[in-house]
Amino acid sequence: MFAKIMAVLSAVAALSAGGAELKLDFREAALGQAPAGFSGGAAGDWKILEETVPSMLAPLSSNAQLVAKQPALAVASEGAPAERYTVLLYTNDTFQDFTFSARVKIVGGAGEASAGIVFRAQDASNYYVLRVGAMGYILWHRVVNGKSLEAVGIGARLPIAKQEWMDLKVEGKGTRLRCFLNGKLALPPAKAGAPTEDLAINDSTFFAGKIGFWAKGDTAAHFADVRILYTPHTPFMQTVTDAIVKKYPRLLKLEVYAERQAGTPLIIGSKDTNRLGQAGGKVEDDVIHHGTVYYAKDKGWVEVTLPLRDRNGDISAALKTRLERFVGETQDTAVARATAVKKAMEERFDTMQDVTE
Repeated sequence: MFAKIMAVLSAVAALSAGGAELKLDFREAALGQAPAGFSGGAAGDWKILEETVPSMLAPLSSNAQLVAKQPALAVASEGAPAERYTVLLYTNDTFQDFTFSARVKIVGGAGEASAGIVFRAQDASNYYVLRVGAMGYILWHRVVNGKSLEAVGIGARLPIAKQEWMDLKVEGKGTRLRCFLNGKLALPPAKAGAPTEDLAINDSTFFAGKIGFWAKGDTAAHFADVRILYTPHTPFMQTVTDAIVKKYPRLLKLEVYAERQAGTPLIIGSKDTNRLGQAGGKVEDDVIHHGTVYYAKDKGWVEVTLPLRDRNGDISAALKTRLERFVGETQDTAVARATAVKKAMEERFDTMQDVTE
């Protein structure tokens, strides 16, 4: 989990049960623009606006305010064809076991107005989605390689109306998925005499991934009060980094930089875990895109940054090592020492996906 994530988050708090809570309330996001920390969707489809949202807390008195203005995420794709799906993904982390909830309101749409939440997304073409439609249904299904598998999804007929806030929630634990609408289990549909805690959708297509938001065709919809309770996991490259630090305990610094999305390299593995998620600069970017090797030195140390390559020989990340400097150390000997660390790390992963998961 990154130590520092985007300012659109109101809180990341540890829970007593060993889990964590992430809230997205968009209060720091600029009105009229897409929020930072997200990707996907056509330009202009997604933006932040102010909405009137009912309080999630029971009123303490009859005079208490039941609604309040707050920032909400909005999607509108005027004129979009009915077969098009637009997806906005939160890119700062992935989640495996979780409870993901959001409030959704379908505002309009000339076609089949439908909106929902995305989870365990690999990218904008591979994910699970839980959606509600103004025609009166709730539906869970997969999208694989951009193809919707609605026909083999699981759904139910329920009263859904435009201009009304609904609470959507998904519980994911291993291959078991449970979907809720307004606090009640909706999918899989309840069976007579069967305990609801035993009911679940079982699917192993996607085991972990990103969360996000979804809309169909020209649907206009708003999203608010987004929250995910989850079990934190150690990123794969942090596990590899820990093993290398144990093998080479005299390393002063060890950091792995990679691009989770096209853009700035971020630290995805570090001897100092407080630096996870911090951005790199021109050096790391140049190493990743051009395979350049960088060398620096000071009185007591030498620092070498070189490319990490997968089994296919493709550059997957930048590795920065800082080592104690010894008398007579040259650039060649420093690069050789760093290369030994690099090779030990490369032996522990196969593909680019291993690095960035």
